Amino acid sequence: MRRFLFVLLLTVVLGVTQHATVLAQSAPDTAVKAVLFYSPTCPHCHTVINDTLLPLMDQYGDRLVVIGIDITQPGGQTLYNASTAQFQISDERLGVPRLIVGETVLIGSLEIPQQLPSIIETGLSNGGIDWPDIPGLVEAMAAGQQAEQEAAATDTPSTAPEPTAVVTEPPSPTATSTPEVVAITTDSLPPAGASATSGLPEGGWLAALILGAMLLVLAYAAIRVYAARGSLFASNSEAGAMITSLLVPGLALIGLVVSGYLAYVEITQTSAVCGPVGECNVVQSSAYAQIFGIPVAVLGIANYLAILGLWLVHRMAAAKLQRWTGWALLLLTVFGVLFSVYLTLLELFVINAVCIWCLSSAIITTSLLLVVVLQMTRQSRIDPPKRQQQPLHA
Repeated sequence: MRRFLFVLLLTVVLGVTQHATVLAQSAPDTAVKAVLFYSPTCPHCHTVINDTLLPLMDQYGDRLVVIGIDITQPGGQTLYNASTAQFQISDERLGVPRLIVGETVLIGSLEIPQQLPSIIETGLSNGGIDWPDIPGLVEAMAAGQQAEQEAAATDTPSTAPEPTAVVTEPPSPTATSTPEVVAITTDSLPPAGASATSGLPEGGWLAALILGAMLLVLAYAAIRVYAARGSLFASNSEAGAMITSLLVPGLALIGLVVSGYLAYVEITQTSAVCGPVGECNVVQSSAYAQIFGIPVAVLGIANYLAILGLWLVHRMAAAKLQRWTGWALLLLTVFGVLFSVYLTLLELFVINAVCIWCLSSAIITTSLLLVVVLQMTRQSRIDPPKRQQQPLHA
C-alpha cells in the first residue's frame, strides 16, 4: 500500500487532517525532503507524480518525503511566488511542475525524471536533504499541525476549526493557515481540468480587453459583409475585390513564428519565456493545450500555413478561382477568430491563467480577419452594382 507522502498544502476547503503530523514528524533524519508545486489542470504535473515521484516513493520508502502545493489556491500561489524570489528563478523557467530539493530547482516533465534519482542518491549518501528554504513553508506546515492538535483536543475530528492567519516577519510572506492537509495518492490526485480559483487571473484585464476587441471585429465584419452583399453574392461577379494587401502574408508569417514557438514548448515540454504579463507555462501545461492529442499550437501552424497558401493562390489564380479562394480566406480567418475567442474564455474562466503568446496569436488572427474583410468589401464602395435600366416608353 502506497504511503501517504504527497501533501496538498494551503487549500481553501476545510476537511480531514489526520495525516498532517505523520508527514511532518515521522520522516527520519536521513531523508530527502522536497516540495512539488503543481496545478490540477496540468497534465505534465500528473505525469511527473504518477510516472516518477510515486515509483520513487515506493523504492525509497520513508527516506523520500515530498509535499505537493497547489498553485491555483491563494496560499499555494503565495508560496510559489516566494520560492521564485528566494531561488531567483528567471522568467524563462516559470511554470509547473516545479520540484525544489534543497537548493536545486527542477522544472518540467523532462528535468525532474532525469535529474531527481541521482539527487536522491547523492542526498542520502550525504546524510539527507532538509526542506528547501522557502519563506512561509515552515509556518504553513506548522499551521496544519496546530489545526490537527486542536481538532484532537476537542475530540471532534469531523468538524474543521476556523483557519487562523500565521504572521511572519517581513520580508517573508504571510502564510495562510488551513487545517486541512490532504494526503495524495494515485487514487486521489486532483483530476486534470479541475476548476481553479475564481476571479480574473494575472493579466486577465489584457485578455478581457482583447476578447472584447475580437467580438467587436467579428460584429464589424458581419456588418461589412452584409452591406456589400449585392456585389459579394452576385452570381456573375467575383467574390468582391482581390485581396492584394501584403499585410496578409506578413501577419501570417508572424503567426507562424508565434505558433511555432508554442509548438516547440509543448512538444519538448520546456518552459516558455512568458514576459511580465500572464503565466503562459500554466496555460501550455494545461489539459486544454491539446485537442485530440494534437497541440493547439500545431493547429495554429496549420491555420497560418493555409492562410498563406490561399493568399498566394488567390493572387495568381484565374478570376473564377479567385472567387473561391477569397471566400476561403474569409471563412478561415473568421474561424480563427472564433477559436481564439474560445481559447481566451478558457484562459480567463477555466485555466485561470493568461498566456501572452496565445493573446498575441489572437491579435494576429483578428488583424487578418479585419484586413481580409476590408479588402473584399472595398469593391462595393468603389464600383457599386448598377441597376438595370428600364426601357423608355414613348
